[in-house]
Amino acid sequence: MQTLNSKSNSNNNESNSDAERRIERLSQHLNPIPHLTWNHIEMENCSRGKKLIVDTNSLSGYMRGKHREIQEKIFDYYTANPHLQTPIEISKDNHRELCMNQLLGLVREAGVKPLHYVVNDPAKYFAILEAVGSVDMSLGIKMGVQYRYFHVGHVKIVSFCFFFLF
Repeated sequence: MQTLNSKSNSNNNESNSDAERRIERLSQHLNPIPHLTWNHIEMENCSRGKKLIVDTNSLSGYMRGKHREIQEKIFDYYTANPHLQTPIEISKDNHRELCMNQLLGLVREAGVKPLHYVVNDPAKYFAILEAVGSVDMSLGIKMGVQYRYFHVGHVKIVSFCFFFLF
């Protein structure tokens, strides 16, 4: 009995020392020792007070990318059709139907043909996915999965036919 208690006490002491060591390490990360230097690395104060001056027009142009016109077309289409915007609370079945209507509207009414761009201009295809995903993330994911699977399957079928025909 005595040896079991002494072993459990030594294990508790070890686990306490491990826990204390971890807590000490964590607290050092959260509250570092000021003015401590390691091999020419020094602590730097937070630059909360400094205001960063940014050329917003250049940054905005850069962030928009070179396919912004098709993205604007998608944003304008969904903005003009509020019945295609995803409500906050919607059932799974209703959301699936809405996604189908969103995709049909994008292709038939807005004239955006994602399948064409998968093959001919992948950069524009990804710009379309980005825009659609910002309207409804679920629709963006569904489009990405379905069109990429179609494209990969199409390439495999063409390669298969090419192999046997030539």
